[in-house]
Amino acid sequence: MSDVKGRAPSLLGADVMGRGAQWKFLSEAIESATDSGHAVWLCGEPGIGKTVLLEQAGEFAASRGLRLLRVNAAEGEKDLPFAALHQLMWPLLEEVRELPPAGRAALERALGVGSGDAAGPYTVSAATLDLLAAASQRRPLALLIDDLHWIDASSAEVLHFLQRRLAALPIVMLATVGEHAVAALDCTGVRILDVEPLTDESAEGLLREVHPELSRAARCRILREAAGNPLALAELPAQLGEPQRTGQLPLPEHLPLGESLGRMFAQRVAALSPSVQFILLLCALAGGEGQSLHLVVAAARAAGVDAVDEDLAVAEESGLILVDEPTPRVRFRHPLVRSSLVEAAAGAELRRAHAALAQALPTGDLRQVTHWAAATVVPDETVASALDEAAARTQSGGGDTDAARLFARAAGLSGDAAGRGRRLVAAAFAAATGGPLDLASQLLQQAVGHGVPPESRNKLDVTRALVRLHTDGDFGPAIESLPAVLDRLSDAEAVEIRLPSLFMLFLAAGYTADPHVCEAAARLSGATDFARLAHDVWNDPARHAQGGHERFEAALRGFSEDDGVAEVWLLVWSALGLDIVGDHAPLLRRLAHRHSYATQAFIGAVSAYDDYLRGRWDRCVERARQGAAASRARGFHFIERVHQYREGYVTAARGQQQAVDDLVAAMRPWAVARGLTFIVHRLRAMQGMCALALGDYETAYTHASSITPPGALPSDVTQFHLVFLDLVESAVHTGRSEEARRHVAAGRAAGMERISPHHGFVLLASEALASEDVDAACEAVYASANASQWPFELARVRLYHGAWLRRHGRRSEARDQLVAAGRVFAGLKADPWAHRARQELRVCDEAKPAGVASGTLEDLTPQELRIAELVAEGLTNRDIGTRLHLSPRTVASHLYKIYPKLGIAGRAAVGRALGRLEDP
Repeated sequence: MSDVKGRAPSLLGADVMGRGAQWKFLSEAIESATDSGHAVWLCGEPGIGKTVLLEQAGEFAASRGLRLLRVNAAEGEKDLPFAALHQLMWPLLEEVRELPPAGRAALERALGVGSGDAAGPYTVSAATLDLLAAASQRRPLALLIDDLHWIDASSAEVLHFLQRRLAALPIVMLATVGEHAVAALDCTGVRILDVEPLTDESAEGLLREVHPELSRAARCRILREAAGNPLALAELPAQLGEPQRTGQLPLPEHLPLGESLGRMFAQRVAALSPSVQFILLLCALAGGEGQSLHLVVAAARAAGVDAVDEDLAVAEESGLILVDEPTPRVRFRHPLVRSSLVEAAAGAELRRAHAALAQALPTGDLRQVTHWAAATVVPDETVASALDEAAARTQSGGGDTDAARLFARAAGLSGDAAGRGRRLVAAAFAAATGGPLDLASQLLQQAVGHGVPPESRNKLDVTRALVRLHTDGDFGPAIESLPAVLDRLSDAEAVEIRLPSLFMLFLAAGYTADPHVCEAAARLSGATDFARLAHDVWNDPARHAQGGHERFEAALRGFSEDDGVAEVWLLVWSALGLDIVGDHAPLLRRLAHRHSYATQAFIGAVSAYDDYLRGRWDRCVERARQGAAASRARGFHFIERVHQYREGYVTAARGQQQAVDDLVAAMRPWAVARGLTFIVHRLRAMQGMCALALGDYETAYTHASSITPPGALPSDVTQFHLVFLDLVESAVHTGRSEEARRHVAAGRAAGMERISPHHGFVLLASEALASEDVDAACEAVYASANASQWPFELARVRLYHGAWLRRHGRRSEARDQLVAAGRVFAGLKADPWAHRARQELRVCDEAKPAGVASGTLEDLTPQELRIAELVAEGLTNRDIGTRLHLSPRTVASHLYKIYPKLGIAGRAAVGRALGRLEDP
């Protein structure tokens, strides 16, 4: 919705967004036009949507059979007599001859098609009324006048004459009027409808509709600046580049307005004296906080403005600003006035205003530094140094993006090449940690182009590594440079860049398992207990992470408020590897106050993973999707992929084969090309989990054993426990009981139970499935203190136990376990698992007493019997599908039904069951 001519949408009779009350009145006026006429003015500020309402009203009137007569007034025609009347009456020109001679002659002369002396205004008005009255008897009329305040004086008199006499005619006159022009017009006989700014809800709805690509930060800023003005909502984002719209680059301090918005207030400002315009410019640059009035007055006097109080009064009378006396604070009536003033100001005048404000502000105030910088056009080391200090203070408070801007401005004012290069590197580093990755890349290029001094080489290498990691998931620069950087850091540098360097090194070790970087991580992890713990949890945990949970708790007890962000990061990283993040929300809150997007995205990914483990699967999916979209918009493509595979955990466990295949096809080549062993393993594990969910145990075993072969826990498999139970379960169901027991023994030998509660529970659950004493082993799982924290894995044990109890004729006990498992699976929306639990329950209810063979060949359908025979021959689901022209998934679905009918647990027993049933 905007006042851009000719762009009104077709919403006949609809409740226009945020304009329900106005639309109701307009539509009723149009529908009642056959009985009585109306004159209605739509009044509001420029861009507020008056023209759109007028156009929609015209469409609605046409749909109701009214004839439309239009006027589109223009400022350039304001001095042309009867210019607007000419537009309005031209479609009726052929009907003018039906008027009496005097009226006909007067109207033709006014319209420029007749000769002779011009008639008086009353005669022309009367003739116009007569012609409209005659035309409306044949068909009701709708007169649509856009920008009534710009029509020429002669036409205005005619229209004012008409509006007082419409009540008895089937004519509706609708006009748009600027809010500041209403007082100068004759509104007798007119109903004025105020078109006010959109509500917050309507404004956000409109903005999402016309600019869905905006990042959250950009959307909030646009909504605040537009203040409910539809034209601003539509046009402001269009003046920004895509990186700014999507959050990859920060928004400018003053939003560019473009031509349409620039005209909104320019004429009102241009009508004021130069001194008043300068006062308004000072108001725009001073901000709207308390005491801004005092600052403006002091700055104006510092600039030598005479009669400051008088100019302020004129500025307030113009309606552009408001002065809150108690504060005292200057506010703009519309936020866009501020941008309009700054954008329209000449460069010299803008610098003069900045210099005046800098003089009026106290020394040490950050605003003083930024105003001096804006007023300076030649290199000035004093100003550049002050910007350095301001940037450092801003960065220490978490304002990395703002610090990047300050460093970059300082670089522009540097007096020598070394200072310029040093500051550009500092700006790039701040941008890389704060989130505008495009800005960081641009600043890096500028720094290299200007030359980087030796003292900034370490920070340059760290910044390059950060940018490559975040944008592309490429750990190459981190692997190549960070070990050496960490070895040669000076004490001064260590404060700022040791943490991101060490954390990237740990990430690289965990994600790539590169021997060189793992060795460097191990060597550097000895610095603190926090670093050693983080290293041991994420690097060959089967041999290093024993006692991890106890070590974490000890580190947490020794943690104090005086410890810095580095320690918090390392503790959270350790908690993630130990699957205990959900137990330590205060640690996440300690990070949450950090403003950088990378930090917030990391917290979101960690939280999504914890949601998966704790059975909050819908929330996991929601977090992951939101995180992926936000990361993609900001150019953080590595963390986007992390969010995507977090969602993949749930997708796979729910047996959504196509979604898993699509994820693997999209992500695996990317991960392989970058040596991201961790992600390659996780994708393979998802494929195995999906197959397990669908009952394709052979495929599940193939995937799981390719990550951790039975009885082996490879050093490069970081989260080996996440595939541990999958391997054991698929091994048991494929008749590989010995392999399952060997893997459990390896887990027991590695001390999994001493790594973390979740590791211990996974081992306990796996022992239950592989045990010869299933009943006792499962009861041990249920008695575990942590069992309820891992609902999905617990339900899998209950399902297995329930099927085992059913096969041994203990139907009542079986039902208890199967009902409990099915309830959890249903809550997780894990449909294949829930279906399996229901199938077991159905067979349980129909089961024969213990000791009696279960099932007959007649229980199997012909298709099921054929599949069972092929399974007995040793064919895989894929082979069977090829032979029978079925998908492997359909074969697996048939096997769900075959196993309970034969009273068996998996495909390894199919041959024996068929042989038993075929014996006479």
